[in-house]
Amino acid sequence: MQVAIIGAGVGGLALAQGLKQAGIDVRVYERDASARFRKQGYRIHISEVGEQALAAVLPEVVRRRVIETATHPGDLVAGFDTSLTPTFEQVYPGAGPDTVSAIDRYAFRRALMTGLDDVLVFGKQFTSYAETAAGRVQLTFADGSTETADVLVGADGVGSRVRAQLVPDFEVIDSGIRCIYGKIPVTPAVRGVAPDAFLRGFCFVTDGQGPGAAFAPVLFRTPPEEYGDYLMAVMTGTQAQLGHSDEELFGMAPGDLWGVVAKHVADWHPAIGELVAAADPSAAFPITLRTCTEIASWPTGRITLLGDAVHPMLPSAGAGANTALWDAARLTEALADGSLPEYERDVRPHALAAVDESLRNAKHLFNLDLGA
Repeated sequence: MQVAIIGAGVGGLALAQGLKQAGIDVRVYERDASARFRKQGYRIHISEVGEQALAAVLPEVVRRRVIETATHPGDLVAGFDTSLTPTFEQVYPGAGPDTVSAIDRYAFRRALMTGLDDVLVFGKQFTSYAETAAGRVQLTFADGSTETADVLVGADGVGSRVRAQLVPDFEVIDSGIRCIYGKIPVTPAVRGVAPDAFLRGFCFVTDGQGPGAAFAPVLFRTPPEEYGDYLMAVMTGTQAQLGHSDEELFGMAPGDLWGVVAKHVADWHPAIGELVAAADPSAAFPITLRTCTEIASWPTGRITLLGDAVHPMLPSAGAGANTALWDAARLTEALADGSLPEYERDVRPHALAAVDESLRNAKHLFNLDLGA
């Protein structure tokens, strides 16, 4: 069997590792020119579901690499008002030395690429597929080249071109929420000003009316060569709350974009203003939060889907990457034993539970009601 995966994100790479370990011929096609950081996010929460999936698909050398490059586990999720008065707090039990509860996205992808040099093909933008008379799938790329495979897996994210052809009527919903991501290097000065909670786990600050801001530590076990420990900072809000249209937000230079964040926290607790001022302004970028309310359904054949391509969701449950990893583990099993219809049956209820949780949480975090 030859399997072609479109997209070298977390789910696609985990699937490639699982298939290679199972002795299945696999190739991953990625539109990015290299493995360098993509403007998608910074810190990823890993749940027990995600850890179990990684253990199921990764060779031990790769799993150890993931553990080594993960962050030191946090033990807190908390909320604050803009004066830094606590509004909620949940403390988690201490984690073991090999626990992976959070990881830097770039470090994670690089770890997942371990041993896949002969599998990964960069700079290949997928455009369409066609099923051939010989019972295979032909892939066409933007450069005019083609490849063939027995099975095609769309792991190409919320804007999946594979899904667009396979399930053209699937609805992806713009939540109306925009995020401005940033990085605050953890220097001694930042440690001196940051509230203790901000260095323990995920913290969300809001007055309940305007934009909110999340802070989460990325304190590496082993940092990448390019950078060290940092606080992820994310401002969330609607275009009206942020005071800028999409055209303006997505057209801004990084420094100007981070200036939007600085403006909105100017009358918040001074510690927040100092943290925002300590950020690397060149690291700022915006994204649109999209979701679904139903899970895509398609006829079983030689084309299937994984991760955000089938169940885009809001980050408010911290479940997007973990659900994609679950998909990868289940799809590895299905392709290895010929049970692809069972994978497609199982993925829907599992993903819908995560989507529903993210929508429920969005009501509290973003004052957003999309019907969950």
